[in-house]
Amino acid sequence: MIRAGLVLTVLLAGEAMATELYRYHDSAGILVTADTIPPLAAADGYEIVNTQGQVLKVVKAQAPIATDAKSSALDQYLLASFRRVDEVSQRKQRKLRLLDRDIANLQNSLKSLVDRQEQLLAEAASSEMAGESVSADLRKKIQRAQRERTKLDRILAERQLDLAAIEDLYISYERRLTQLLAKQSASSSN
Repeated sequence: MIRAGLVLTVLLAGEAMATELYRYHDSAGILVTADTIPPLAAADGYEIVNTQGQVLKVVKAQAPIATDAKSSALDQYLLASFRRVDEVSQRKQRKLRLLDRDIANLQNSLKSLVDRQEQLLAEAASSEMAGESVSADLRKKIQRAQRERTKLDRILAERQLDLAAIEDLYISYERRLTQLLAKQSASSSN
């Protein structure tokens, strides 16, 4: 008798635990009834139902989390500029190719400038070896070449930093657009 009472208690407890189920739409828009609910589905709203399908409670969709104006503007830019994530990847590749070309041009200019600077220094050394003083004009040319070289070195370093920054920026764009498109898809299927 005690054994039968224990079995009955376990069965009733199991029945009580299973009396509340969650009914929600999954990411494909299919109505699902289950004993657990995924967080994204919970955010979109759901119903708590009993085992017969009667609605016990309706839980409304959560209001979107307030974002700052900068995030909102970025989201609007991404959604207005791109329809697919691969479009972001293509734009990233175009920008990286342009920057690579710019870097190659700067490196070529720097190489030419270094060659010119070496010629000027060799000319100055020849004058000194001949016992002559280096002309003021030649000293100005050497100084100008050094300033230009310093400037080109700085610009080249900035462009190389830009290369990494653009890579990181577009990776973040790809991630964010993926989230936005998934959110759009989920809301349009509801």
